[in-house]
Amino acid sequence: MLDVPSGFGRHSLFLAAQGNRVVAADIDQHRLDQSMASWRTLMPTQGNFQPVLVDAEQSLPFSRDAFDLVLVVHYVSDKIIEAVCPLICAGGFLIYETFGAHGLNWRNLPIAGQTAKRVSEFEVLDLREKPVRTAAEDVVTVKMLARKLRAA
Repeated sequence: MLDVPSGFGRHSLFLAAQGNRVVAADIDQHRLDQSMASWRTLMPTQGNFQPVLVDAEQSLPFSRDAFDLVLVVHYVSDKIIEAVCPLICAGGFLIYETFGAHGLNWRNLPIAGQTAKRVSEFEVLDLREKPVRTAAEDVVTVKMLARKLRAA
């Protein structure tokens, strides 16, 4: 599975500790170093946690269909959705969650319905959009679980 951006690895570390092979990808080397230090403390003899330095706004250095799960939490970007969708194998899952509408960060949130349109090759299993009442536009926070459709 791929966690991008992974930050300090809260989700990556939990999933790796459950026995999953996890790639934790982030632009911040310090956060990746902290994740790796936590992993060595948690599971010093297991090698199923791999931190990778990437810019989620650029082309990602992974093979097509490489992951059965991609996790994107507290990040908002059309570019990242476009970048990670090809990395998910048929039948694999995408978990996507924007950040909450705190302060002025609502300005980066998607318009209602926009996120589901970006994953046309997926079956959206659960989509929760919450309108942001203080926003001047029709923006929403998003929580989505989607499964990539199998090739015909």
